[in-house]
Amino acid sequence: MTTEGRRALIVEDYQAAAETFKELLEMLGHEADYVTQGADVEPALASKRYDVVFMDINLPDIPGLTLVNHLRERLPQQHMPSFVAFTGFAAADVVGADTIFDAYLEKPLDLPSLERVLQSLS
Repeated sequence: MTTEGRRALIVEDYQAAAETFKELLEMLGHEADYVTQGADVEPALASKRYDVVFMDINLPDIPGLTLVNHLRERLPQQHMPSFVAFTGFAAADVVGADTIFDAYLEKPLDLPSLERVLQSLS
């Protein structure tokens, strides 16, 4: 998979942050959508095929770790997107994130880190 032209789903409960993240991805040449609740992720994935899902770990309705585990069990393997943890916590502080997520991105977001993560998923 190339780093250009990916479809990304952003799962972020803070709408302004989700919109900023979407704009950054689009600046890099990717298509991006966002949802603000964990409950909206599965319907979004059913309606469109995404290459990568950026998941906030601390969602108000369901923990991101729990949601990704659920999605990995339910989604068809051939349509499985990469899952990237997106949080203000350091990676070492998020127990289990290294085994559940394909990559990790810390807030606040910056373009070099975002590009690095996308390249690591190639």
